[in-house]
Amino acid sequence: MRTLLWTRTTVIVPPFEGSTVLGVPVPCTYDLEVTSGRYFAALSDGEVPLEFLFSGTVFFSGPQGMLQTARISLDHEVAYRLPVDVWREAIERHFPQSAWLRLGREHFDRLCTFRARRGLPTWDAALDALLEGREEL
Repeated sequence: MRTLLWTRTTVIVPPFEGSTVLGVPVPCTYDLEVTSGRYFAALSDGEVPLEFLFSGTVFFSGPQGMLQTARISLDHEVAYRLPVDVWREAIERHFPQSAWLRLGREHFDRLCTFRARRGLPTWDAALDALLEGREEL
């Protein structure tokens, strides 16, 4: 099985001495056109094995306070098993009772005109009118 790229993110760590702890934002999407969203939505339970790969550059003070750099190589990684329920709860918290739908521009324009001409208050109302067969685009 091949790996699936979920996201790439950049984190800038402020100066510190010794060690530090920071959060790394990993955006979740409910966009079913995005492979990771489609994959997570298809899972009913269990865990998703994630692998976080770290790379970058560290800037530090060397002898006599001279600025130096060191590369973080790609062999620095962390494994994590994300419970599917955690992903579902996060999506439900931020997008309650919602689903994402991508439309082509022409279809969106037609639906927008349909909604406006009929004075329908929401996109759900416009879709209900069409799906119940009361109206035509």
